[in-house]
Amino acid sequence: MPFIILDLFGVITIGSYKETCEWIAKKYQLDYDAVYQVVYHKYFTAATMGKMTEAQSFSLAAKELKLNETGAELRKIHISFQKLNKPITKLAQDWKNKNAEIVVFSKNTPRQFNEVVSLYRLNRYFPVIINSYNLGLEKKSKEAMEYLLKRFGHSPAETLLIDDQDYNFVNAKKIGIETILYQSPAQLKREVRSWLNKF
Repeated sequence: MPFIILDLFGVITIGSYKETCEWIAKKYQLDYDAVYQVVYHKYFTAATMGKMTEAQSFSLAAKELKLNETGAELRKIHISFQKLNKPITKLAQDWKNKNAEIVVFSKNTPRQFNEVVSLYRLNRYFPVIINSYNLGLEKKSKEAMEYLLKRFGHSPAETLLIDDQDYNFVNAKKIGIETILYQSPAQLKREVRSWLNKF
């Protein structure tokens, strides 16, 4: 049975840390990659591993980048970019109809994760939604991938990881999981259909 591990923020919903960092970079004429390194990799990742609160992650990022916005204001801006990527919910139903098992696997702070799952009633479309925070594992880690394979009883050969960040693929590929970098609903539909045809 095909097993699809689907990202939440950036695929099922669009408007994530990419857009927030693009906004900061444009407003303050800063290098996007440098902003992303601070906001996402340094502080957000620490918050998703329970090393600091979500509020601290926004406040510390705003302070380090010398933004005029407070941490709370930056969070509000960040949340404003998020919206449901409706075509993905339809695609997921199509995949289920082809006997694929789908698990949503996210990396986020509990507050943002719970807000978005509740706001868009995502459990209507996806019965299993897991936040890496609750596992105490980095989403991109080999251990996280092995946990999902073991919990749901699948082999790497029948597993596909879909994400909008290719750095999440490194360890998955090492253990034989196929990957698709999300770019658009049409692209994803085409590439997943090709993958499912192998089963």
